[in-house]
Amino acid sequence: MFKSIVVAFDGSPHAGKALEMGAEMAHAENCGLGIIYIIDRLHTHVPEEMRRMAEVEHLIDPRPKMMVNFENAPATMISSMAQTSVDTQDALYQYADFIIDQARRNASKAGVEEIDTRIVQGDPAEETVAYAGERGADLIICGSRGFGRLKSVLLGSVSQKITQLAECSCLTVK
Repeated sequence: MFKSIVVAFDGSPHAGKALEMGAEMAHAENCGLGIIYIIDRLHTHVPEEMRRMAEVEHLIDPRPKMMVNFENAPATMISSMAQTSVDTQDALYQYADFIIDQARRNASKAGVEEIDTRIVQGDPAEETVAYAGERGADLIICGSRGFGRLKSVLLGSVSQKITQLAECSCLTVK
C-alpha cells in the first residue's frame, strides 16, 4: 500500500511514538522510511519573559523529556554543548546529528531496510512537506506535540500545518 513514509522527528516523546509507528509500518509494508529533523531558526530564541510565563502556565516544561538517551552521546558533543563560546549553529547541528542518528538506529532495529535521513533549517511543517514531496511519500507521520508547545499556542501546531500543506495522507500520533 505504501511506497514511502516520512516521519518528522524532533526527539520528543510524541515524535518517538511517531517514529515507532512509522518504522513498524515501513517494515510491514517493506517500503522506504524518511526521517527529517528541522532546525527551526526563526523560533530558537524565545524572550525570557515569555518563557517564564509559559512555564508558569504549564505550556512548556523547563526540562523537556527526551526519548533520546544521552548516556551514549559522544563526549565531544557534550563538551561542545557545555562551552558557552561554542558557535550556536555548530551546536544545533551536532545535536541534530545525534538525534537523527538515534532515530536511524531505532528504525533499523525495527527492521526497516531503506532509511533516509535529512537535517534542514526552516519552517518545520513546510520542510517536512517538501521532503515528503521529494521522496514521493504516500504518508507523513508526526507527533501531536513536539518541543514547540509555546509556539503552537501562539501560531498553530506543526502537525496541523503539515496536514493542511501535504498532498499525501498524514497521521498524527499521540
